[in-house]
Parts: sequence; structure tokens; C-alpha cells
Amino acid sequence: MIYYFSGTGNSRYAAEKIARLTGDKCVNIASIYKGTVGSVSGRNDVTGFVFPVYFSGMPEMVKRFASHPEIKEKLAPYVFAVITCGGDAAAADLALEKALGRKLDLSASLLMPDNYVIAYNPSTKEDAIERLKKADAKLSGIADRILRREKHSRKSSKAKALSIAMYPFYNLFRTTLFFKADKKCNSCGLCERLCPEGAIEIQNGKPVWIKNKCQHCTGCINTCPQEAIQFTRFTESRGRYSITKLK
Repeated sequence: MIYYFSGTGNSRYAAEKIARLTGDKCVNIASIYKGTVGSVSGRNDVTGFVFPVYFSGMPEMVKRFASHPEIKEKLAPYVFAVITCGGDAAAADLALEKALGRKLDLSASLLMPDNYVIAYNPSTKEDAIERLKKADAKLSGIADRILRREKHSRKSSKAKALSIAMYPFYNLFRTTLFFKADKKCNSCGLCERLCPEGAIEIQNGKPVWIKNKCQHCTGCINTCPQEAIQFTRFTESRGRYSITKLK
């Protein structure tokens, strides 16, 4: 079984491709939390985790999920992780190992299009397509390594130092305080349906962030069809990225 967490589709894309190439099934971690997934059975000889790196660490929901006693009990003999990133995966795999309470047999990083519009401009469509082409080739190699039950870990003192320095900022930046919908909002409700944390409600025709913190997956701001969601005035002039917009 492969578990994934994804805001704009990068990690979902990777998980689905690995599942196809290895004859496995994948399931969205957020769907499990929402109770919208029934019985999904994948291979019982391998467990995979696919997720993006946030502030050189794991999304909070992935950490919560991997730490759950029931998930630990279901782990297969072979456990792997694929960490999607726009630059450096740092030591996010070590954080997963800590949550699971066991070593990973295989960990790999995968360069994917940038999507953190809150801090910078996401990848352009052209750059995103080029990155996905390279990612496809690497995913095929990762799938082969999984099928061979290859063992490989990504560990370096630099990666550990980066995670130690950066990850504390993630909890600080997970605030929803600065999210808002501008006048372009047409009340479609997509943001409410997609939010993995259930942090958004449509009230009087407009999205309202009802929780103080969210995962900061940027799914709402990047996938809004009207580009109506903003996080401070700085995002008003920035582009948006979602893997579905490339198709």
C-alpha cells in the first residue's frame, strides 16, 4: 500500500505512477482522515509514503498519520518514502523514520514543480512540464528499485542541520489568518471540498477559514479557478500552479 499527501497534485502524481509501475494501490492520507475512503487493499509486502517537503520537514498531517499506532502495526516488511520537493528534501525522511519508529528501507527525493505561492512565484507552465518529464524518468527508476527491494537511505549532516533550522518555522507559518477571497470569487466551493484539513467553510457565498492553522498545502490558493484566494497582498501578482492545469 502507498499512502500519499498532496496539495496541488505533485505527490499524488508520483504516488499514482509508482503504484501503476509496481502493481500496487495508493490512497490519499487526507481521505482517510475525512472518512471518505472505504476498503482499499494494496500490496501487503511493501508500504510506501509519498509526500512533499514543508520547511525541510513533513506536513503535519503526514507526521500525525505515520505516528498512529494502527499505521505502525500495518507496516510491511519493506518501507519506502518518496519526498517531492522544489529544491531540497533535507532530512524529511529522518522525520518520517522518527514518526514510524523504524528505519526506512528506501528513501528518495523527487524534484517537482514549485507551488508555494505564499512565499514566491510557482513554476511556469513550461518549466513545470519540463520538470515532470524528468520526474517521470526518475519515477521509473524508483519503481524498479522498489520492485528489487533495493535499500538506500538519504542521510547527511547538512540535511539534518537544514531540517533542524527550518522546520520550527512551519508551525509558525501554518496560520490561516491571512487567507481571504477577493471579489473574483464566484462561490464555487472547490476550496472547501479540497481542503485536507477541513479548515474552510463557505459562509454567505464566500470561503471562511474556520481553523487557526492548516497544512499550508496551498491547494486552495493554487487550484481556485478564479485565482480569487490570496494570502496577503503579495500573492495578488503571483502565478498559480496545479498539476491539473498542465493537462
